Amino acid sequence: MTNTNFEDSVPFLVVRNHEEQYSIWPVGREIPLGWVDCGFNGDKQSCLKHIESVWTDMRPLSLRKQMDTLATTAAKEPLSLPESSEPNLVERLCAGSHKVRVVVRPENSDTAFKEALERGFVQIEFTQTQGGTVLGFTVDTQQSDLSKIADNKKTGEVVIVGTLTLNFQKVRCVATIDLKDLTGEGKLELIH
Repeated sequence: MTNTNFEDSVPFLVVRNHEEQYSIWPVGREIPLGWVDCGFNGDKQSCLKHIESVWTDMRPLSLRKQMDTLATTAAKEPLSLPESSEPNLVERLCAGSHKVRVVVRPENSDTAFKEALERGFVQIEFTQTQGGTVLGFTVDTQQSDLSKIADNKKTGEVVIVGTLTLNFQKVRCVATIDLKDLTGEGKLELIH
């Protein structure tokens, strides 16, 4: 017959490693490498209570030291962001009109564009930003003028309007698109 309370009757040592992490180890067994006896022993519950009272910060010692160093450095040298005289992306796209094109996948065609409008979601690329800036948004059919697309002709212009969030700022995109080549002019308007 086995004793289910065997661990409760065996005396334990409190041990600690180089990272100041604590554990218990049976008295009489060789302490594993990297661990040292803390000088406290007793039954399992008293050893665990002792650990609870002395191990108040669960972070390893190396992490505590690194965080202390970072905190000290940050206190001495406040974080400073580089000052830029150039406007950010939202400010640039809100200033004036910019060349845009419709982005439809898998192919840029008038049929695919019409399908995107029917789904109510389009992507417009501002082509003159670094690398191109593609913005996707839901089409606001109340503010957009899509009458020319209903004619099924590949001539004329449509005005697509929709709102989105760009760089944590709510903006309205307004794009006038030539149906012949799906390019045109567009701008952003900041929504306050």
